Amino acid sequence: MTQMPAVGPLLPTTTGTLDPTGDRRWRASAPDGEGVLELSLPAGPAFLLDGTDELFVLPSDAQHGSLRGFGTCWVLPQSPRDGAAWLIEADAPIAAERGATGWRLRVEASSARLTQHRARPHADIHGDTFSLALPGAERLADALAGFYWDTMLPSVIERTKAKDYADAAGFVVSTLASKYSGTYPDVDHEFQIKGRLAWGSRLDLHVVRRMIELQLRMMREDPTGLWRNPCAVQPSGNREYHVRRNSMDRRENAVMFLVTGNIEVLESIWMYVARSKDLGWLRTHIADIEGAASGIEAYIDPLGRLWGDVYYEDQVIKDGRETMAQALAIRSFGLLAELEQTLQRDAPAAHFRALAQRLTTSLGQPLPGGWWDPDARRFIDWVDRSGAVHDHIHLLANILPLLVGAASVEQSNAVLELVQRELPEFQRFPTFLSARIADYTDSEIGDGGPYDLCAAGRYWCWDAAFWSWRGDGRMLRQQLDRVAAQGAVDDYIMGERYDMDHVYYVDGSPWHGAAHYYEYPCVYAWVLFTEYLGLRPALDADLAVAPRLEAHGEVTLGQRAYQLRYAYAADGFTLENLAGTSRRFRIELDALYPAAGKFRLSTGEWLDDRPVTLGPGERITLVPYAPV
Repeated sequence: MTQMPAVGPLLPTTTGTLDPTGDRRWRASAPDGEGVLELSLPAGPAFLLDGTDELFVLPSDAQHGSLRGFGTCWVLPQSPRDGAAWLIEADAPIAAERGATGWRLRVEASSARLTQHRARPHADIHGDTFSLALPGAERLADALAGFYWDTMLPSVIERTKAKDYADAAGFVVSTLASKYSGTYPDVDHEFQIKGRLAWGSRLDLHVVRRMIELQLRMMREDPTGLWRNPCAVQPSGNREYHVRRNSMDRRENAVMFLVTGNIEVLESIWMYVARSKDLGWLRTHIADIEGAASGIEAYIDPLGRLWGDVYYEDQVIKDGRETMAQALAIRSFGLLAELEQTLQRDAPAAHFRALAQRLTTSLGQPLPGGWWDPDARRFIDWVDRSGAVHDHIHLLANILPLLVGAASVEQSNAVLELVQRELPEFQRFPTFLSARIADYTDSEIGDGGPYDLCAAGRYWCWDAAFWSWRGDGRMLRQQLDRVAAQGAVDDYIMGERYDMDHVYYVDGSPWHGAAHYYEYPCVYAWVLFTEYLGLRPALDADLAVAPRLEAHGEVTLGQRAYQLRYAYAADGFTLENLAGTSRRFRIELDALYPAAGKFRLSTGEWLDDRPVTLGPGERITLVPYAPV
């Protein structure tokens, strides 16, 4: 083999030749007359794509050092800080074999395209790049890349570790460094799906669809006929539909995630359809989707109260009606009504709208029948089946009623005052479970210990939605910066629960629970793309654009879902369509220009509620107009 001259990090070695074709790009050619090209690269994480109409990713791991895919292969250095990553592309099968000195690639073609990237590419699996030209945003971009390449992609094991599992399609693991080898539809899929939809690649969309289809099939096959979304699906095929957990003092117990998965899958389906526009898929699965909804309706009493037991917190024993579950059910029923209306199914749409309204009316009612404590002036956490109120100033129990429109003006003002008053507690990592975690009793903490009483990505997701709803880009940026900084400290391998060191587990560690966990990496992507950069799926447009930036700058996203560039300046906002087709954008800029009464487009028209259509390569500038 011949060693080519180094450009930055060493180039791969090859049996053929390497010829530069552009900035950090080369053409690798097999020896004359040969139809096979071989390349050698150092050891590190490798990823191959496979499939054409249906895409899968094959990540390497300790047990999988022999991979075969088609068209795309990545080889990254071991460290996220040193060396270069290489993208190898060819319209042919590619095999990768890990040996004692590194990777040996066999491309079944006479040539391949090579592109050099930083150690953790600012790109998705397809090589589509992103750039955040915002003040200090390089650390945000590095964290986004580190989380994607070191956690999000390796967690997709459908065609590697899970290829012989009983339920391989859609089997995505939550942790890469512990005994929890199952996939967890009831809670974890919600945030796995959000993170992958936020990345916006074609592969990620396919993974999301398979994760949703796995859940729908599990609910349809529930042996009790109750359409339960299982807590876990194990490699053996065992499905944990019903899991009860005792409290630490063994006086109380509750069902884990009785309705959580059913509620979250409705939101996931709405987001998938809004992103993909695949109404054919929606029609095919609408009966199963309504089945999932029936698994929530079964636990609503005549007063419109959902008795859902534990929602997210698998170590808090909530045997009753929980405010967080009630609020998120309102949201999911509303989203399902929109999907039904999109299919022109008027009767089911009306049914789910009415159901959401029943829950909304109930949520705003005072104790003892409702959820509002008029004396404390806040929403309580849960009421157990004996009628006892449990409340330690729960973050999501208070902000979610505002987000779903269930709080009155008086209630909303009281909650806003509460959030401001308890801000140091609620923003510890960022975001916390409750402001008074030391007050939980041994009858409220699960028998696995109190590790759940702390900051986790699932709480951050909804807290970030709250700050986005308020238009507070500064808070979102602070949250993103803190997670990015923690990720950098740990080479972007994050644990499960953070910042318990001040009350429980006082041992000097900033996190506890499972290691190398999916949650913060996935939610980080969601918060960055969806809340801060403000790029959201929409049913009535290709994309909703509603940034929450706190500083001027430019964002360029090449991922399939985005393919756009926008620039935020004091005198206007410019949006450019980088796709090869016309697209419709719903644009909302009130958070960037709060003093503006309306916006004039560069075409001379005024921006209204209708989506703006941009042709291939077309750009438009919106100028804020402040009335005198």
